Amino acid sequence: MSTEPQHRGTGWIFISGILLFLAGANIFINGLFALHANSTIQANVKSTLLFSGNNLNAWGWIYVIVGALVAIAGLAVFARAQWAVYTGIVAAMLGLFMAFFWLFTPYWPDALISILLCGLVIHGLAGYGVEIPS
Repeated sequence: MSTEPQHRGTGWIFISGILLFLAGANIFINGLFALHANSTIQANVKSTLLFSGNNLNAWGWIYVIVGALVAIAGLAVFARAQWAVYTGIVAAMLGLFMAFFWLFTPYWPDALISILLCGLVIHGLAGYGVEIPS
């Protein structure tokens, strides 16, 4: 007999942690790209930026910070840290919400994949990551 506690849903936690880490790394890399974009790229996206149409650096820093937080939360999910579980759930909910805006564009297959992956993270973390006091 083993005296170690048995954790349910270890596979769900593993998949959720991997997906959160990959999403965070992607956001982080996009932020670095925005910070190091040349003037041609900045001129091309100037009219499409929300809030800060003349400064791509602001969005770059937002993406770097959010990406780092989500990636660190993805790693901390493996240790079943409760702050990471809640951060992951919120990040996946925001990602799922934002993906709905892309459903009626030519990028709808990407939106469906994003909705599916965010749903898997939410299911894995909400179902098996949240510790219920006994």
